[in-house]
Amino acid sequence: MQTITVDIGGSKALFEMHLGDRVEQYKIPTGVGFGIESLNQQLSELEADYGLVDYKLAIAVPGLVKNSQLISSKSLPCLNGFSREDLHSQAKTILLSNDIDAGMQAVLDPKLDCELLIMCGTGIGMAISINGKMFSGTTGFAGELGHCRVMTESGEFSLEQLASGDSIRIRELKSSKDLHRAGRYLGMGLAWSVNLFNPDRIWLAGGMMNNADYYKGCISSLNDMALTAPLSEAKVARVDDMETLVCRGLKVLLDKQV
Repeated sequence: MQTITVDIGGSKALFEMHLGDRVEQYKIPTGVGFGIESLNQQLSELEADYGLVDYKLAIAVPGLVKNSQLISSKSLPCLNGFSREDLHSQAKTILLSNDIDAGMQAVLDPKLDCELLIMCGTGIGMAISINGKMFSGTTGFAGELGHCRVMTESGEFSLEQLASGDSIRIRELKSSKDLHRAGRYLGMGLAWSVNLFNPDRIWLAGGMMNNADYYKGCISSLNDMALTAPLSEAKVARVDDMETLVCRGLKVLLDKQV
């Protein structure tokens, strides 16, 4: 079965096509003005180029997704309210997912009691797997780690305001000291998560994890602030091939569809 998986981020979108025995990728820039018209245009062009009809399509977006609708996305405001019905597509199966929840599908191990995926790119989010199944809370919004509040010497801020890639870009943080400090704030969030969930494994993903100073700050803060007993049982690792993580997870979800 031919498939297209689409990871729409705040700065770019990755389209991954599984066409029989070969896989092809295609990237486009996004940004705050990226909307449904742009998405439909890209899908129409890919369908025409590859002769795709009755294929499977899965799309992941950053933000709050409920009942296959994007309720709210800070980085993609023009897609707010977007649902499957807005797509003009030849696909016979269409899935819409939160990006971090999709990414978890690519790495989770059903034999483990609890796994966490923390992603820090433009924003910050967390996916939670319990006994191999996604835990999304009562209304589907569990894992909003970036909106937890932190009191600093300068006032109270959300974790996203202190440690996200978007915040670092806006504040023009470039020195090793500043990036290490931002990473420590994320590490504080990881410590909360370890103390709350006592996970078997923590996966780290997102563009900020490729910055050495940020990553070192994150891990040092995690080691300083998490309780020793639950942290000693948790394996912490960066995700291999972070760029394709979400598309790989979407492919897993599509393969489960009849």
